[in-house]
Amino acid sequence: IEEFIERLKQAAEENRELFLGSIRMLAAAIDEKDPYTRGHSGRVAKFSLLIGQELGMSSADLDRLRIAALLHDVGKIGVDDRVLKKPGSLTQEEFELMKQHTVKGANIMRPVSQLKEMLPGIELHHEHIDGRGYPYGLRGDQIPLMAKIIAVADTLDAMTTNRPYQSAMELEFALNKIKTLTGTKFDGTVATALESCIMKGRLRLTAVEVQV
Repeated sequence: IEEFIERLKQAAEENRELFLGSIRMLAAAIDEKDPYTRGHSGRVAKFSLLIGQELGMSSADLDRLRIAALLHDVGKIGVDDRVLKKPGSLTQEEFELMKQHTVKGANIMRPVSQLKEMLPGIELHHEHIDGRGYPYGLRGDQIPLMAKIIAVADTLDAMTTNRPYQSAMELEFALNKIKTLTGTKFDGTVATALESCIMKGRLRLTAVEVQV
């Protein structure tokens, strides 16, 4: 991973498209660690962009959001495969190890100066509005918008794809589950933006109309 980060730093300085291509490659490599998450990072990036567009974010902020979403699970590189690929429920000890992926991910990407503004999305996307998330127990406005958006997008993809612990949900059912968690786990404004994307037909599980 150290060698890849060095190449990423060089790509960032030399060519923007090469930089984005390297990020996509890294995201794909992360997803391939677990057959249940193949394509996950790309879908989370697409969902995040649609939500960000619905919220009226600037093109620069959308660009940062896209990269943060693609890299949100990069820290899972440092999680033992026995934990990452475990088919059943995690023990409390295993869950504590899994929770470290947010901070590990931010630390892995921190040497790449061009990713400085994306680190909050990587590090804080498991924080909850009520302060019961991780890694720092932030609440409400302490959580950056980028992280709030990725949290919803991440959960939507987890709910609507087959996982060892559940079968894929229908999109409408997943949306309703997310809405019931607004104010505790998720930001209400972000959840409303997601609902708008779905109601307008922009967000569909078979074809998401946005490029990452």
